[in-house]
Amino acid sequence: MRSRHWGIFVAAIVTLFCASEARAQVATFTTIRDAVPGKFFDATTTRPDPANRNKLLIGFNTGINTTTFLANDFRASALSFSNRIAMDAINFVAKAPAGFYITRITYTERGTGFTGRTAISAGAATWIVAGHPGSLGVFTNNPNLSRSADLSASRLTTVPVSITLSLFASTGSVSVTSADVVVTLARLP
Repeated sequence: MRSRHWGIFVAAIVTLFCASEARAQVATFTTIRDAVPGKFFDATTTRPDPANRNKLLIGFNTGINTTTFLANDFRASALSFSNRIAMDAINFVAKAPAGFYITRITYTERGTGFTGRTAISAGAATWIVAGHPGSLGVFTNNPNLSRSADLSASRLTTVPVSITLSLFASTGSVSVTSADVVVTLARLP
């Protein structure tokens, strides 16, 4: 009977240690702002993913602007009630917990597009990570992309990030429907 209690005690200690270690490896995201409040990116609904707290789910606006009767989602389209140009930037600061640093930041976006024989739509995404600008990609009707910034040599504990996305359509359409940023951490030596 004692060995059974001892086994339960050891399992409880291991569980507590693993749980505290997992909590210690969670980045925080602060100072979340977007350049065009009410349209396109939505800083107010941008939040960490409950399933992976090191992933920031970027929010998007929805609905119609009642003044302009144009859509608020991140879409450029030649259709009525749509923007032919959609541009916004979202900024935030990623911070590693005590004893850790940020080794990598990965941005991923997903969306849809349509171009017919003569339709024209395009987009581009750029970012600035820890003061270093870079291209995330240029696309026509397929906005799906993913890029990473390797920060391991810098051993930064706080990283400011700014992501800018621009869409254009003279005919056809292109839209970004979801995006996220994943922060990878390592223990400081």
